[in-house]
Amino acid sequence: MRQLPPQSNPSFGFADSPFGECCIVFSSDGICALLFPGSRDVAFYDMEQRFPETDFKQDDTRAMHLAHGIFVKHEIPRLNPIGTEFQQAVWSALEKIPVGETTTYAKIAEDIKRPKAVRAVGTAIGANPIAFLIPCHRVIRSDGGLGGYHWGLEIKTQMLEWELKLGK
Repeated sequence: MRQLPPQSNPSFGFADSPFGECCIVFSSDGICALLFPGSRDVAFYDMEQRFPETDFKQDDTRAMHLAHGIFVKHEIPRLNPIGTEFQQAVWSALEKIPVGETTTYAKIAEDIKRPKAVRAVGTAIGANPIAFLIPCHRVIRSDGGLGGYHWGLEIKTQMLEWELKLGK
């Protein structure tokens, strides 16, 4: 990926979510990553891999405010996903999946007019930096299986069940 420019005030923080502690990476340009790492060490490793040589400031207060907006008020903050043109196309298609619904990797490939690129779509979905808000958890296999999830199938299942309850 790339380094976030210092003038964008790259920051991160930890906050509670319905799916355990999350790590939110943000800048003046919006949320760059939403992680569900299971441990802070994993979060730090993930941030270093996604944003090498970026000098982050920790701001848990801002992260808690963002998490409250996302998970309690159901607000969608400004997003700043960093990826290739292909990844951006896939992530944009993910954002069109309605809450409480699922789709398949093959359908996403069709939606972006690349029906033979199902594997590449899966790879782009796996690279999604902004879990939950860019809803990669709503993508399942054509046979109905959950497929994979960067943060684990338990969290994917929790997210899908949580969204179903919201719709009722």
